[in-house]
Amino acid sequence: MKTSTKISIGLSIAAVASVSVAVIASEKIAKKVYHVTNRCKAKKFVNDKFGGNEKLLSIVDKLSDDELDSMMDVLGKVKDGGKKISSYGESLKDNTENMKDRFFSFIDEMM
Repeated sequence: MKTSTKISIGLSIAAVASVSVAVIASEKIAKKVYHVTNRCKAKKFVNDKFGGNEKLLSIVDKLSDDELDSMMDVLGKVKDGGKKISSYGESLKDNTENMKDRFFSFIDEMM
């Protein structure tokens, strides 16, 4: 086998290995950034809703990444539920006004 062929194969293997390492490293970095962002969001939530309670902030610091992900999922579901309740409340208010108007118009017709 020619020396140039051996060098080409060696460089190709090195290139594939470096690309593989880069992909694995970027995945780990993205996951770490995601967890750090969630931890910051949780701390901001504690600061906003609980006045920066030190005990709660220390609990957030001690949570594992999986526990923090679960907590963020729960908070997301609570937020979605609040939006649904808000839309139901608006619908109920509109329907109540509509029924009130119908009732008064019915009473006016009866008199």
